[in-house]
Amino acid sequence: MKTILTDLRQFQYFYPYTVAVVGARSGEGVNYMSCAWHTALSFDPPLFGILVAKKRRTFDFISDANEFTVNFLAREDIALSAQMGRISGHDRDKIEEFAVGLSAAAHIQTPVLEAAYAAFECRLRDTRAYGDHVLFVGEVLAVQIEEHCFDAQGMLDTSQVKPLLYMGSDFYMTVDPETLEHKLP
Repeated sequence: MKTILTDLRQFQYFYPYTVAVVGARSGEGVNYMSCAWHTALSFDPPLFGILVAKKRRTFDFISDANEFTVNFLAREDIALSAQMGRISGHDRDKIEEFAVGLSAAAHIQTPVLEAAYAAFECRLRDTRAYGDHVLFVGEVLAVQIEEHCFDAQGMLDTSQVKPLLYMGSDFYMTVDPETLEHKLP
């Protein structure tokens, strides 16, 4: 028998989720935040959605820029994820303070994180409010990858990189490559 919960303040029952660090350039500034709530929305055209609370500085930057990057980190970059997730860009320049390496994007003005094993360059296509978050839908214009992290079919090679997964409440984990199984019905 399952326990039925109605107090959903700790609404974390769908984790783990791959950590993505999303960001945008607005004027001369850039800001990034860790984002656990994100998803692919369409193959054709390639659309990717991120959910950002209106109170976040990254919300303002994406709204101004009409573009954003989505950067995926490896387990060894846990400190970077925590810094981008728990420190507000309203209070501090996280990029300068933590000496975050940035690389130019190919199709937009917002840079990608040098630490990312994969990064999406997205042009904003739609914005919709849902409860206390806003869904930003971006058309993926380009994907930057560290080629050695992927196999010939484009699947993440977990012998090369351990993706950073978020469990909620500031807990992180990664995958065990021994559990990888290709299963057909």
